[in-house]
Amino acid sequence: MESRTKNSYQTFVQDFTRLDILVSCPGCAKQALVKTGSSVNEKIEEPEVKVTCLHCGYNKKLTDKPSAVLYSSNPKKIAGNYFVIGGAVDPFFHLPLWLIAEIDEHVLWAYNHQHLNFLQTHIEAKLRERNGQERFNSSLGSRLPKWMTSKKNRELLLRKINELRDK
Repeated sequence: MESRTKNSYQTFVQDFTRLDILVSCPGCAKQALVKTGSSVNEKIEEPEVKVTCLHCGYNKKLTDKPSAVLYSSNPKKIAGNYFVIGGAVDPFFHLPLWLIAEIDEHVLWAYNHQHLNFLQTHIEAKLRERNGQERFNSSLGSRLPKWMTSKKNRELLLRKINELRDK
């Protein structure tokens, strides 16, 4: 059966940062949650962002995280938080993601199960339709690396995604 996807070019990686993000706890190395307190369509409010671990009780708010020096010149110094989107760490606390797997020299990662489901749908699709969305070059579907969208890696990637889902 021919599988196809139509929404890969209307979804952005930031859509998955508004949901709970699964991370490795800095206290016990088990699964912890970064909670943003937002839904997909809401703006993330920094005071609501926190990381919690149900295993060891680790609990920290983003407002408790020391700020980094973002700009420094004599005598001016600007401090604040910076966000990393699009790597194998959570955007807020920069903790390693829970859903991560090494594949040869590459790294497969996902923020949460919804992100993992998106990746699975996109990777297993033999036909990926843009539906007139050519200008959405910043969409997640258009930004995935070639090794993830290559037919030769499809079976291996889908197997790794299933392993991550069972983790």
